[in-house]
Amino acid sequence: MIRSDIIVPNAQRPSEPPHYKLYAVLYHRGESASGGHYTVDILHASREGGSGESWLRFDDEAVSAVHHKDVFRGDGTGQAAVERCAYLLFYCRTPTET
Repeated sequence: MIRSDIIVPNAQRPSEPPHYKLYAVLYHRGESASGGHYTVDILHASREGGSGESWLRFDDEAVSAVHHKDVFRGDGTGQAAVERCAYLLFYCRTPTET
């Protein structure tokens, strides 16, 4: 367990636990970490004054938009999420709502 003073340095114990938002998922396909292929899905703020966020998939030099459900359930090609095992998850701490 991570000590609370590491997660929230120099702060009183919050009344609510901190909230985190998933903003990227790194995937690995292959037999080992030294061989195979890596891709990443990243949550990106909409551009040009638009509201909301969208997911982008980076696969070598190819960048494509993906649906939220494809990040969490599959990749839209019929390949199950279990076949695209998440290797590393990235979270950002978000303000707690009061």
